[in-house]
Amino acid sequence: MMRSVPWFATMFGGRAERVCGRLAALVAGVCLMLVVLAPGSAGAFALKPGSFKITPSSGQAGAHADLTTAFKLVHNAEGATHGNLKTTTVELPAGFVGSDTAVPTCTPEQLDAASTTGAKCPPDTQVGTISFSLALFAYDPFGVPVTEPLYNMEVTNPDIAAMFGFSFNGIIVQNIVIRVRPGDLGLTVTSEELQGLGEVSEVSVTVWGVPAEAGHDAERGRHCSNGVCEGGGETVDSPVRPLLANPTSCTGEPFTATLRTNDWQQPEEYLSEQAAIAPVGECERVPFEPSIEVQPTTRSAESPSGLDVSLLNTQSWENPISISTSDLKDATVTLPEGFTVNPGAGSGLGACTPAQYASETAQSQPGEGCPPESKIGSIEIETPLLSEKIQGAVYIATPYDNPFGSPEHPGGSLLALYIVAKDPFKGIVIKVAGKLEPNPVTGRLTSTFLNNPQQPFSRFTLKFRPGATAPLVSPPTCGTYTTGAALTPWSAPGEARLLSSSFEITQGVHEGACPLGGVPPFKPQVISGTQNNAGGSYSPFYLRILREDGEQELTRFSTTLPPGLTGNLSGIPFCPEADIEAARGVSGAEEEANPSCPQASEIGHTIVSAGVGTVLAQTPGKVYLAGAYHGAPLSIVSITSAKVGPFDLGTVVIRFALNINPTTAQVEVSGAQSDPIPHIIDGIVVHVREIRVYMNKEKFIINPTNCNPLGITDTIDGAGADFTNPADQVPVAVNTPFEAADCSSLTFKPDFSVSTSGKTSKADGASLNVNLTMPGALGSNANIHQVKVELPQQLPSRLTTLQKACTKAQFDTNPAGCPAASVVGYARAVTPILPVPIEGPAYFVSNGAEAFPNLILVLQGYGITIDLVGDTFISKQGITSSTFKTVPDQPVSSFELTLPQGPFSALTANGNLCALTKTITVKKKVTLRTKNGRKRTTTKNVKQSVPASLSMPTEFVAQNGAVLHQTTSVTVTGCPKAKPAKRKTRSAKKAKKARRKG
Repeated sequence: MMRSVPWFATMFGGRAERVCGRLAALVAGVCLMLVVLAPGSAGAFALKPGSFKITPSSGQAGAHADLTTAFKLVHNAEGATHGNLKTTTVELPAGFVGSDTAVPTCTPEQLDAASTTGAKCPPDTQVGTISFSLALFAYDPFGVPVTEPLYNMEVTNPDIAAMFGFSFNGIIVQNIVIRVRPGDLGLTVTSEELQGLGEVSEVSVTVWGVPAEAGHDAERGRHCSNGVCEGGGETVDSPVRPLLANPTSCTGEPFTATLRTNDWQQPEEYLSEQAAIAPVGECERVPFEPSIEVQPTTRSAESPSGLDVSLLNTQSWENPISISTSDLKDATVTLPEGFTVNPGAGSGLGACTPAQYASETAQSQPGEGCPPESKIGSIEIETPLLSEKIQGAVYIATPYDNPFGSPEHPGGSLLALYIVAKDPFKGIVIKVAGKLEPNPVTGRLTSTFLNNPQQPFSRFTLKFRPGATAPLVSPPTCGTYTTGAALTPWSAPGEARLLSSSFEITQGVHEGACPLGGVPPFKPQVISGTQNNAGGSYSPFYLRILREDGEQELTRFSTTLPPGLTGNLSGIPFCPEADIEAARGVSGAEEEANPSCPQASEIGHTIVSAGVGTVLAQTPGKVYLAGAYHGAPLSIVSITSAKVGPFDLGTVVIRFALNINPTTAQVEVSGAQSDPIPHIIDGIVVHVREIRVYMNKEKFIINPTNCNPLGITDTIDGAGADFTNPADQVPVAVNTPFEAADCSSLTFKPDFSVSTSGKTSKADGASLNVNLTMPGALGSNANIHQVKVELPQQLPSRLTTLQKACTKAQFDTNPAGCPAASVVGYARAVTPILPVPIEGPAYFVSNGAEAFPNLILVLQGYGITIDLVGDTFISKQGITSSTFKTVPDQPVSSFELTLPQGPFSALTANGNLCALTKTITVKKKVTLRTKNGRKRTTTKNVKQSVPASLSMPTEFVAQNGAVLHQTTSVTVTGCPKAKPAKRKTRSAKKAKKARRKG
């Protein structure tokens, strides 16, 4: 018969629109039956076994052959069929097609008046003949053979692709309707509610392959009844065009057609029989010369872009003696490298579920099937079978819930397309599903549509929508880009035609020259700071990294905060390692509903904007505190739900390593130790345009107490010309000014005390204990910037210990390898921003640039190491001073330094520290005898020894510039209690006086 609707699918998922409008002469196996008014005769209504046959006049694949359909009902010698035929349906196999443009139509009035007024269907509307054997009981008890012309009828009712009709003596007028099956697009031919004046026992219908051929003139207009024929020999002036064509698939297997029929006596019981149609052959003669045209909707680099893809398949339907062109079986189209999915298109995008796709019918209204928000493009189809173009739409299929399952995702693929084409006036709907695969490394897109409907088309054009929400992104640089296609015909399933189509990208995203290959420009922007910059106060911190379209993709970033801009880690637990790993394996929806890390470890959130153009997809994320990572003592974990519109790409887990500068305590996000920013996820190029980080946990980020102009330094890595080659990545440094305010209002009142043991010795030297506290609440004090102390002269440096200092090279490599003699003490600091103290040894470290070794305190805790470096100076008078020039701008509750006694003590002692005296000069009155014996009282300077104490001149400089000078008393501990002086007796006094006289 005919193939209901030409195939108009796309490899990109388009909408196949209306297909074969009126499949006029598509009925070569029309089965009509006539019902007798008289009751059926006794017996069972049945089909004669083996009588149902469908026979083409030629076995050539694609030939425009005549098609004959015949069947017989079981009947007795008088022609009685034991039942009156009611409905007959023949399902033709897919691949038999017919044209709606080959034959004009006959009106119902012309067909009905054929034997009464002389009017009849025009000769050029005849598409074949129908023959049947009719038992007319009113005239003849035996079956009467009848042959009538079969005409192509005018169709006015919806849901019918085409209709054929015939009449018998103006008494029986019957229409046979052709519908297109929505699945394989094969034809279903039905004669319904048949009524007449006899019982039909045999039926044979022949539909001509080329109705206007002169070879059919003898049968044109001929009527035969009971062996007597009238008419015939009519000619036509209509163009000679093919109506039918054989399938173009040569499988070697017969085709199968199905007949179903019932009678008026038992309408609920259907008889069914199948017929084998001989396979067609000589597919090597079937032409197939396709081509492809691909053009973007923009010529600008890295811009939102639609795409017009046209598949052309030159048809031969205008030539009645030619073989029809092979139908397209498989189509694979690979877009150029650089043409990728636009994440921004996901904003507001919907998806079509399998149930919604299945509910698409020829008569379904918008929204009753695939939702309008899932539409991403349109299609336009030109076919030789129809006089008008067919329009359609392409929809996004629900990710992981579509026909393209895999072992990893048995429910379906990430990307799939549904093509839906319909002609509600002809009851035609074409639905084709295709898989869209992005390359997991480059994002290059390949679409595949397999086993497409066997329907001819001359041009199929898929148009992905243009504009800001276009589903695609043009390549990042200018140049020539080539689309590749592999199109396989039904006539030769193993022989794909390899085709290509090229286009040019000629314009830059912005004004100026378009980058021609090589490395795109890279000028990232950074905006960062705290919302409230009051010195020492808590404030949320924000970091915003942006890039423009046409620039290199963001791959990594490093950030160094200014000294003093820190975080209060006390009371914040780490997100457990197991939870971090678990987050990598859940969907974005699951992560949003049930975050992997504990809420207590959350310190902020992120917003990542991805895509190109003005419409970007925004995905929210959360930031958590975590432990050591890639050699860094701390880390933060960004967990982002990669869910945009219908697409759920899981969670993106990026771990950023946090280093603490051991000298300044600055917080440094190390890009080299951190995870890279994903460029591509499951083949979807992210096109990150903006990253926003907000550290907004309450009482977390603390401003510096130094109000000098500072800065935040960021280093952003671009992708270079090749994401797979790290050598191409180009770092760009961006400095953002930062300055705290109102630091002068901060108080600065350190409480400082020093002690030493009075029990000294030459072997063990002397000790020193230093205690410092900072009273007041966190945020109310300025932190210490610099400390200078001068040791008492009685506590000089021990030169033998200084000579055993650790070398700077060894210290920088690993302080644990320093000589034991270089370890001269121990320090401990308590800070309110860490849950544990930081403490560790004090080293003498020699430095070639310094005259004397430095005193370096290595404070460790919570994975953090801080080196407090004191410059040592010994004056000519032997007085030792230490200056800590760069104390980190960090809050400290208390600090202790112990320089103990021992074989390698840092200090020694001059004299007995428990009996310290000092010589002072006092004026004393004395009585002198003159020569003349007189006495004279005068005053003179007398040196005398008095008790003394140790003192330490001290200078403290605050981060806000405040300076505090003081003399700190050194308490000497461990001294024996002084014995009370004995009182002199009177006899002792007399004895002393006598001694003086004598």
